[in-house]
Amino acid sequence: MTILLTCGDPNGIGLEVCIKALMRLFEPSAPKRFDAEVRLIAAPDTFWEYVRNLQLPLERTASGFVLYGREYRIIPCASKHHLEFGVENRSGGSLALEALEIAARELREGRADAVCTMPVSKHALYLAGATFPGQTEFFAERFGVEKPLMILATEAAELDPKRSAVRVGLATVHIPLQNVAQAITQERVLERITAMNHSLKQDFGLLKPKIAVLGVNPHAGEQGALGKEEEEIIEPAIKSAQNQGIAVFGAFPADGFFAHGEFRNFDGIIAMYHDQGLIPLKLLAGGGGVNFSAGLPIVRTSPDHGTAFGIAGKGVANPGSTVEAIEMAYSIVYNRRSNP
Repeated sequence: MTILLTCGDPNGIGLEVCIKALMRLFEPSAPKRFDAEVRLIAAPDTFWEYVRNLQLPLERTASGFVLYGREYRIIPCASKHHLEFGVENRSGGSLALEALEIAARELREGRADAVCTMPVSKHALYLAGATFPGQTEFFAERFGVEKPLMILATEAAELDPKRSAVRVGLATVHIPLQNVAQAITQERVLERITAMNHSLKQDFGLLKPKIAVLGVNPHAGEQGALGKEEEEIIEPAIKSAQNQGIAVFGAFPADGFFAHGEFRNFDGIIAMYHDQGLIPLKLLAGGGGVNFSAGLPIVRTSPDHGTAFGIAGKGVANPGSTVEAIEMAYSIVYNRRSNP
């Protein structure tokens, strides 16, 4: 199995958490979690400038680097970029964009099985000419998928019994909050429920997944007193999914659902908008958390955090989320092969 890692925005923490994650995963005394070939997509000169700045323990080779006796290949980007930690600029966006294009090519041509993408700056990407709002949308466009499902997940319960696995799919993603209510339709909610059910089976290996759907209004509308989207849109979509044999329930008030631990009773959750799902997920993940692009013919994950420009170049970034993202990419490829 071959897993690609993209460099992300070179002025952020992407390369730092990438290398630290490899150190944690493949450190000689660490338990062997999986065995895969890992390749990094980056501009070699920029990569080695980054390594020197952070004094990372890598040995340079003709085609990549050696870490703890294990060799990694760098797939080179042609973009030229001089590091400016913490700065959003066009050259950083161009390099990040080129890395994504190379990843898409390698996956399309069968030279890799999955990609774990490091954080990018949307502003820098726009300066470089990109038009997509996020990396999920980039890969959806490149692979001809009209309606991917963004799932934010943590499988940390497998490593820490005190924490529960949580998987949150988003009914709406990168749109302004004022547009959310209009974007929530019965068709969209049903599509997200169906996609979540399929992904839980295919990608996470669950035979009979149980799904919760959150309301969009306070108290899930309070029987129409605080909004009618639940009664008129969300609950009819849930009923339609139930008629298809999907074990789905709701609409639940979002605050109590997480505060009272009800999320532990479900394998997947559909949130109505970005922050409704991501804030509790990130709190529960405790420094972990993975962004997974479900519904694509390829496997794409990423750490569930941004470029962290404020700490870039200081050597203090936590690689926990990147470790989990690489492990999840491996696990999903394995599950898809086992459940074609």
